[in-house]
Amino acid sequence: MEEREWFIPSAALTGLLGLAALLLMPVAGYSEIPPYFTRFLNWVTWSLVVAMLVLAVHVVKLHRAGVTEPVAHLKAWLQAKKTTTLIAVAGMMLAGIDMLFFMWIKPEVTAFAPFWSDEALADIDHALFGMDPWRLFVGIDLTFHAWAYSFFWMVAMMATLVWLFIQPPSRERSASLLSYFALWSLFGPIGQMLSSSAGPIFYERIGLGDRFSGLQRNIPDVTQKISDYLWALHTSGEPAVGAGISAMPSLHIATVAWIFFVFHGMRSRIAPFAALFALYIFALSVALGWHYAVDGVVGALIAWLAQLLCRRYLVSRPREIGIRPAADVV
Repeated sequence: MEEREWFIPSAALTGLLGLAALLLMPVAGYSEIPPYFTRFLNWVTWSLVVAMLVLAVHVVKLHRAGVTEPVAHLKAWLQAKKTTTLIAVAGMMLAGIDMLFFMWIKPEVTAFAPFWSDEALADIDHALFGMDPWRLFVGIDLTFHAWAYSFFWMVAMMATLVWLFIQPPSRERSASLLSYFALWSLFGPIGQMLSSSAGPIFYERIGLGDRFSGLQRNIPDVTQKISDYLWALHTSGEPAVGAGISAMPSLHIATVAWIFFVFHGMRSRIAPFAALFALYIFALSVALGWHYAVDGVVGALIAWLAQLLCRRYLVSRPREIGIRPAADVV
């Protein structure tokens, strides 16, 4: 079965991430597993919402293609593709479990490797731009963008996963799915451990001075409230939803870069729009103070590296199952 090429190693990566989070509990001072069941239900709910959006887009495409009863056509297709549907459900549930394990290990990584690289990262940004790059966005009302930064990012990530699951099996599709799990289970946690940083928005709170005091006056209230919430969780040491602060590498940017690599690798016409979306989220990560610009650059690089290594891993495997090369998709 073609799906084994990505599902088995992805499940293994997810299991290893959970095991690592369990073993690191004493480091963070946790005496019990974080209560993330409600968070998983949220993932399931949003998966259903995003899946309905993806299917609605397909109905519109069928209508524009001249299909007289696009809903009935889509229903018949889903009934004929029960295996595809089951794989999509299983894949989304595995991705949800992987995300919960990442949220569990994130504050543990901070406890294991306290923030140490913020000054160096801020200096690199200044050297690259001739200033702290958040200043490029002074005077721009970021209220809507602060909301879009998280909401659109999440919807785009989940929609890309759903889209991938319903594509015909191919080596490129398998590599894209596997690289998603590699990002969250392997590259992200290791990268955060090796280069622990809090980000510009927390620069003063970690005792490094008022270099980014002007940033606090430029960001919207919603961003400030979220940062206050994260800092309260960080200082309390309690295992709660959203706990954990880490700027380098930016997994926000790694994810949107992954989205671009997915559509580019699958030769989809969505690729240029994915590239623009990635640049938009990258700009917001700097403007809102969540990340140094170099965090995003490294995030994009690890997304590219994950995709490259996963392709090579799959190509090196014996091709006992005739997986087709990626076909042109919309």
